[in-house]
This record gives sequence, C-alpha cells and structure tokens, in this order.
Amino acid sequence: MPVNLDFNDYLFRDRDDASKQLLEILPRELMQREKWLLLTLASGAVPIAEMLCSEFGLEYDLLFMSAIYAPNNDECQIAKVSELQEIVIDQNLVDSFGITLDYIYGDAERKHHDELLSDQYQYRKSLPLTSIKDRNILLIDEGCETGLRAVCAIKSVLAHGARKVSLATPIIADDLFHQLEMLLDDIYTNHKIKDFIEVNYYYEILEKFKKKEVKKILENSLNYVPFKGEK
Repeated sequence: MPVNLDFNDYLFRDRDDASKQLLEILPRELMQREKWLLLTLASGAVPIAEMLCSEFGLEYDLLFMSAIYAPNNDECQIAKVSELQEIVIDQNLVDSFGITLDYIYGDAERKHHDELLSDQYQYRKSLPLTSIKDRNILLIDEGCETGLRAVCAIKSVLAHGARKVSLATPIIADDLFHQLEMLLDDIYTNHKIKDFIEVNYYYEILEKFKKKEVKKILENSLNYVPFKGEK
C-alpha cells in the first residue's frame, strides 16, 4: 500500500534495519536453489548486499554507473551510463533543455573513461563485472526515487544475457514501482511511497559511505566475487 508519513516518522533506523526488513520478504529458497547473483547499484547498497549474501550463502558484485548532468547544472541529472556502456536518458529533461545527443554520448564516453574505469580499478582491481549471462540477477538498492539508476541497470544486465532480472529495495516511489514492474520479473520492497520525497527522508540514519569504508567491506567480504579468490 502507498504510504504517507509525517515529519520524522522514519521507516528504518539505518541500513542494517532496512536489510533485516528486506530479508524477511525475499524468496530465500528460490534464490539459493537458483544461485542468484546480487548486483548493487550504489555504494550505499553494499552493506545490504553483504548482509543478504551472508544470510543466503550467495555472491554479489557492484554494477558501476555514473550520472550525466545538464550543461552548467551539476544538480540536474539527465542521463545515466553504466560500466557496460549502456545509457538511459531522461527524454523529457533533454527535450526541455534542448540538449543534443552528441553532448550526452560525448559526456558518457568521458565518464566511462574517467570515473567508471577508475571504479573498476579501485573496487575490482580492474576485473570485469562478474558474468551475468544466463543467470538470475537481483539488483540491490537502498531506495529508488527517480528510476534512472534502476532502468540503466536493467538495460545493462538484459543486454548482457541475464536470464531473469528482479529488484530488491527497502523503499520505492509508488509511481516508479508501477513503471518498473513492466521491465522486471519481480520487485521486492517493504514500502511503496506515494508522494515520495527523497530516500534519506525515510531513514533515521543514512550516512554517505566514503570510498575507503566501501573498500574495507569488500576486502573483508567472503561473498564479494572479485575478491573471493584472495581469501
């Protein structure tokens, strides 16, 4: 059911609380039997994927993406590009600002070279994304607000041969839920929110992760695919 909240009426204390709530609604036996691969869509989702994989005995990787912004406006996100070089564009914004495709694809190429290859080096030691061909993929995010990130991820994994693609997120905008359910096999969420504000509004504590904190989790993980061979 869509939910409207009063100010400071939090749904989750923190990511740990959100992970525990998400754990209760996921199809554990199915995921274990089919050996689903989890892919996180942002650094903030890493602790959630780590907890779920530890509980279920599964593996995860990070799918790196970068935002493309309107010219001279670093707060207006108009597109998203993934490390698999798939691009999703907010066509309404692009049309309203008169932004050309040349600008978007040029910036996407720059972001791939400057940011995404750097992420691969830092978090995977330049290894490619774990093979997703013919696998059941569960995308993990700490919250879904606009959909650019989720759609970019969906497009990326389907283009590279995933068998099934589902999404797990503790919280999602109600209208976005109905848009994404046409693209996904399943959506697992604890709360669909009408009149969604922003993700951190629904968490009492949602601190932004620093790169060194994310790397520490990954380096100590028994479930993060790129580093498993080193354990």
